[in-house]
Amino acid sequence: MRGLLRWFLLALALAGAARAQRLQTWCLEHARFQPGPGATDAPMAVGSLQKPFVARAWAVAHPGEAAPRLACTPRSGCWLHQGHGEIGLARATALSCNAYFRQLAAATPLEVVNAHLRRAGFQGSAHSAEAAIGLPDGQPPLLIRPSVLLMKYNQLINSPWIEGEPLRRQLLAGLREAAFSGTASALKRRGCWAKTGTVPFPGNPLQTCGLALAVEDGGGAVLARLEPGTGREAAAALGTSGFRPSPGEDTPGTSGVTVQLFELLRPRGWRVRNLGLTSIPSSRGGFLGPGGTQDLVKDDWVGPGLLEIEALGTGLHRRVEALVRCPGRRTLLATMGPREYTQGVLAAELPGATESRRIELGAAVQRFLARGPRHPEADVCDSTHCAWFIGRGPRVEWPRGDRVVLGGAPPEPTLSDSEWLAMVELARRPGPSHWTSHCGGHPLSAHALWGGDDRAIQDCGRHGAGQSRPWQRTWRAQDLERAFGEPVSALAVTLVEGVWGLMVVGSRSSRTFTFDEAHRRLASVLGWGALPSPADGVEPVPGGFRASGVGLGHRVGLCLGE
Repeated sequence: MRGLLRWFLLALALAGAARAQRLQTWCLEHARFQPGPGATDAPMAVGSLQKPFVARAWAVAHPGEAAPRLACTPRSGCWLHQGHGEIGLARATALSCNAYFRQLAAATPLEVVNAHLRRAGFQGSAHSAEAAIGLPDGQPPLLIRPSVLLMKYNQLINSPWIEGEPLRRQLLAGLREAAFSGTASALKRRGCWAKTGTVPFPGNPLQTCGLALAVEDGGGAVLARLEPGTGREAAAALGTSGFRPSPGEDTPGTSGVTVQLFELLRPRGWRVRNLGLTSIPSSRGGFLGPGGTQDLVKDDWVGPGLLEIEALGTGLHRRVEALVRCPGRRTLLATMGPREYTQGVLAAELPGATESRRIELGAAVQRFLARGPRHPEADVCDSTHCAWFIGRGPRVEWPRGDRVVLGGAPPEPTLSDSEWLAMVELARRPGPSHWTSHCGGHPLSAHALWGGDDRAIQDCGRHGAGQSRPWQRTWRAQDLERAFGEPVSALAVTLVEGVWGLMVVGSRSSRTFTFDEAHRRLASVLGWGALPSPADGVEPVPGGFRASGVGLGHRVGLCLGE
C-alpha cells in the first residue's frame, strides 16, 4: 500500500504544479492497477507507445531475420525534420523514429500488424502504416485502456518471445536507452525502461498531449499523460516529481535479465529438473511436474521455476530460478529477475563478504546491466567476459577455460530485502559499473582495457605499492603455439592510444590481442591463472616467455580484493 500511496501523492503534487496543464497518472504495482486522482481506465490514444508491438508483428512476419538498419533522412517525414540518419532498432526505439517504424509497418502485412495490436489490447484497426505506429491518418485512432497498456508493457519487458527474441532484446536496449539519452531522458532515472508518445489534443488541432510510460526493474510501471504537452514534457513532469521506481517483488523470469549459461562449454546436450514443489510450464505442450526432468532440444523452453540444469557430458550442473530456453543446440539462455541474477554474481564473486561490500557490488551489477546487452541473444554471459555468475551453485574451479571441477555447494544464496533496497538505491547514484578481483595498487580505466570514451579511474583506497599482489608466469613455446595457432617468435605488451594489447609475432602473422581475447586464448591451454591481469611486460626466457604484472582481474572499477 505504501507504493500506491506514493503514486497518489505524486499525482496530487504534479496536478498542483502543472496549473495550466492537466496531468493524469496510472500505476501498476505488484500486479495491482490504480488510476491517480481524476484519472479513469477509459480507452485512449497513445501514439508512439504502439511502436514496440509493430516491431513484434514485423518479427513474426520475417522469421529468423535480423532487424534492419534504415535511413531516416530529411525527406522521410519523421518528427525530427533533419532525420536521424542510418539507424537500427535499438536506437530507433530510444529516439522514437517515425521513419524507421513506419517502414517496419509498411513491410509487414497489415492483417499481421492488426492481429498483434489487437493481441496487445488495442481497440480498432489500423488502415495504414501511419496509423499502426500511432500517427494520425484521417481515420479514428486505435485506443487502449491504461491498465491493459501497462500490463502489456510489463509483459513485453518481462516475458521472452517464442519468435523474434533477438529483436525483443534490441527493443529492451532501446527502451533502456530512451531513459538515458532518448525521448524519455528527462526522467533522469536509472533502473527503468521508458517510452514516450504524442497525440493530438482533443478539439484543438494546434496542441498535443504527451505521454510517458516507465517500467521499473522490479516490475512496477507508471503511465503519465500531460495535456497540453509533448512526450518529452510528460517525461520531464514525471522526472521532476521525485518519481522513484521501487524494487518491488522480484518474481523469477519477470524482470528480463537474460543470461547465456555455460558460455565456455560445449556439452552434448542439456537436461533440466524441476526442483520446485509445483508444476511449471513447458514447451512440450504441458507442464513439468515436481522432480520431473526434461532434455532440451532446439526451441525448447521450461519455466519459470526453480531448476537444476545439467550440461551433459561435463559433470557440471547449476541451480537457478528462471525461465530457461534453448534457441540452438549450443546455446542455453535463462531469463530471471535482477535480484536473482545479482545474488548469483555475489555468490560467485564475493562469498562471505560483509554487507557493505555486497551492497557496493550489487549496485555495480545494476549499473552494468543498465549499460545494455553484451551479447546478441542475451544481456550477459556467466563467464568473466561479463560477470562470474553461478546462480544458486554449486561453485566450480576452472583449471582450463573449457574444463570445470565442481567445488562445494555454497549456502543457498540469499539477498535480504534491506540489502536489495540499498543496492537499487545506490545504483541510481554515479558509481562504477565494472569490478575486479584486485587492483594491484594501480587501477585502470575502462578505456585502457576496452577502448571507448570512459577514461575514469575508480580509486581503490585499500591497495598501494605495498599491496600490489605482484605475479609472474612462464609460458612455454609449445603452449603458446597451441593458444595462438602458430609458433610464436616474439611477444610484447603494447599501448595503442592508451589501450592495452598483447602483440604476438608468429611464423605467419603479427597480431595484437586485447586483454579479454589474450586471456581467453591462454586460459584454453594453461587455465584461467595464465594471465592474472593485464601484464606490465613480457620477456623471452629459455623455452618460452615470462610475463609479469600486478593485481588480479582486469583492474577496472570496484576493487573486490582484501
